[in-house]
Parts: sequence; structure tokens; C-alpha cells
Amino acid sequence: MLKKRNICEYLPLHVVIPFVASLAIGFVSVKAATVVLRPGLLPSQVRVWQKELPSDIRLEGETLAIDLVSLRDLPVSVKILDMSALEIKGTTLENSSYMGRYLFSDGEIPPFALFATEVEEVLLPSGVTAIGEGAFAETPLKRIVFPASLVSVGARAFYLCDMLEEADLSLCSVTAIPEQGFYGCSSLRNIAFPPCVTSLGKEALMKSGVLKLDLSGVSETGDYACASMDNLEEVTLRAGIRLGEGAFFGDGRLGIMAGMPSGSAPLSLALNGIVELGGEIGGEIIGEGAYAGLAAERISLHPSVREVREHAFRNAVNLKTVDVRKLGNAVPGCSPLAFSGVETRNVVLEVAAGEKEVWASAPVWKEFLVSEVSEVSEVTGVDVTIKIRMDSGGVLRINSNHAIDEVTVCRMDGIILAQARPGTQEYVSEPFSGEKIVVRVVSGSVSKVVKLIEGY
Repeated sequence: MLKKRNICEYLPLHVVIPFVASLAIGFVSVKAATVVLRPGLLPSQVRVWQKELPSDIRLEGETLAIDLVSLRDLPVSVKILDMSALEIKGTTLENSSYMGRYLFSDGEIPPFALFATEVEEVLLPSGVTAIGEGAFAETPLKRIVFPASLVSVGARAFYLCDMLEEADLSLCSVTAIPEQGFYGCSSLRNIAFPPCVTSLGKEALMKSGVLKLDLSGVSETGDYACASMDNLEEVTLRAGIRLGEGAFFGDGRLGIMAGMPSGSAPLSLALNGIVELGGEIGGEIIGEGAYAGLAAERISLHPSVREVREHAFRNAVNLKTVDVRKLGNAVPGCSPLAFSGVETRNVVLEVAAGEKEVWASAPVWKEFLVSEVSEVSEVTGVDVTIKIRMDSGGVLRINSNHAIDEVTVCRMDGIILAQARPGTQEYVSEPFSGEKIVVRVVSGSVSKVVKLIEGY
């Protein structure tokens, strides 16, 4: 009977060693590939990698922007893509198009270039200027370095990159975070914007895992831009930011918010854990469900408010005080359902001195505990006199018999035009344009609000 022999006994030694090594690692490639590209070469090189199965790829030299589309066909073995030494040249397609486009610019990563690949780490070219729509969407991307040359990011560029942990755009010149740009990035804990970012698109950060957001330079957000962010704890807003519908809807852990928006879009700050608002609730209309579920005990309404709609403060069960002193006798219309779920008979409505009667007879507001609050300093016991006037040249002049602590000038829609802390008894502003404005002056413990138009 023949003895069953091991296959290695039939092979020479120089073949046995690499053969055994390949068995030990399960035939998984660990090769790193460095390729110096020239225009048009990348598509054929990708076909080579499909056979060689490298794990790390470094691209150098020069390539056409349209060539990068072939990266969608990278084998699943590729985890690291280093393009830091690559130059991307613009392309004009003559006899074909890609996604309806014929022209691609220098430094552009084209749309869906690495869509649904298995890449985990990317170093972008130092001269990259644009990241196209869906370029890295649905990848297990963990790390990406954004160069200072970057000026635009396309919609859904990092859609459902649920392994991405950090996005530092602080050195870039990006002005907008696009629609669904970082949607569903559930592992994303930190994101940093450059000062030039002024807008967040629709659902830009929705369902991401960011802990803190600094939006101090952002002037507007799209609908649900920062909604359903389960880990979000703290937000800094630019004063007068315009929030889209549901902008922070359902951010249950959000407890600290510095700054206030100019308006109150429907559901914009609903169902979160904010216990203290960073200013007055403004805008002509407080929209449906705008502050539903609010955890704060006290709210103040801006003089711009003219209407409070259905369920605006639904189930704000901690509410104890509503300050409407700055509205004087300009009582906003209020839906009977605006405070649904709130025991308004137990909530104090603070009104300006001499205005109790008008509020106590107004629909819905009369259901509160209406209480007059004097604007005379209770700390010093001395009357504070504040005089506010705008001359025919649009210059605002304020005088007080006590030091002026704060001056805030707003448009009628709540947008802040100017803020100052003079610390003196007189304040003179730069000229305003003649539109109607609301001026708030704080001197000692006294706050005075007036509406002005040029020449009054």
C-alpha cells in the first residue's frame, strides 16, 4: 500500500516556504501598491488591482478627473487610498458624458467616485478643490484628511458613512454643508467648520453622532438639518440664524443652546432637552410645534411675535413663566392649542406695567396667571430714565441717567442688526437704513423696548 504523502514533499524548498506562508494568512493579500499615473491609465490599473488584491494603494503623478470614476471598481481588499501626491487635471468630454456632464475641473473628485467601495482611509490630493455628489457615500470610511484647497462638497458626499469618526473642515474654504452631506454618520463625534461656512443644507447632519455643534458663523439651515442627532448635547447658534423646519427636531439630549434664531419655524426646536433658551423666542410667527416638549421653565417672547400657532409649546410641562413684557400691549394671536398639554392656569404671564388688563382679556392669554412686572429698578430703588430716539439721518441716540449695560437693535423679523455694551450714559449708533427697527436698552435692572423708524 502506498503511503499518502504531504504535497510539500513533492515541492522544492523555494516553493514550499511561500506556499506555507500563504496558507497561514488564508490567501489574504497584504500588498501595498504604488503607481505613478498618467492621464488615461487609471481604469486599466484598476483592472490589475482586481487580480492582485492590494490592501494599500498610493497614487502619484497625474490623472484626469474623469479617470477617478473607475475607483468605484476597486476590489474589496483596498482599505487605504493615498492620493496626497496625485495631481488631478480637468477634463472635457467630447463624445460622451458622465451624469449629464461634459466638463470637469482641475482638482475635482467626480460624483460617486468611490461610492460603496470598502475604503477606510483616504488622503486627498493637496490641490483638491471639489468633492462631488455621493463621492464617498455608503463606505466604511473611518478617516479622511481635508486639504485647505477644498472649496465645495457635493450633496450626499458622505451619506451613511457610519464609521467616520471626525470631519475637520476648519482649514478649507467650504461655504456650505450640502443636503445630506453627512447624513447618517452615526460614529461622527466631532465636526469642525471654517468661518466661511454660512449654511447647512436639508438634512445635512441628520442622524449623525456629533456631540457639540458650533454654528456661530452659520446664517441659515435647511429643513431637518440637525434633526435626530441622538448624541448632540450642546449647540452654539449665531444670533438671528434662520432655522428650517425641524432643524433640531428630536435631539433628545440637547440641553444647552447658546444664541437664538430670528424666527420659529415649525418643529424647529421640538422634542429636545433644552432647559434654558439662549435668548428670546422671535419671528412674527411661532410655527406649529416649534417648541413642543420644551424642558425650559421660563421663556421670553421677542417684540416681533405676532402669532403663536397650534402646538407651538405642546407638552412644555416644566413651563412656569412666560415673559411678554417687551410686547407691551401688542398681544399676539394665539391658537387655543398653542399650549396643549400645559396647565396654563399655573403658569405666570409677566406683562409690562399698565398692560395687565389687555392681556387678561385676550383669548388664550387670559388663561394664564397674568402678573404686571415693573420696569423700575428693584435693586437700587431709584427710577431709571431711558430716552431713545432716531434722528432724520438714521442715527440712533440713547441716553440714560444710569450706565447703559446693553443695546440690541433688531429688524421687525427679529434679525439682529447691532449689539453693544456701552457702559456709559450715552450711546450713539452708526446710521441705519430707515427701516422699522426694534431697540432694546438695558440699564441697571431696567429693560426698555421701543419700535422706531427714521426721524422719530
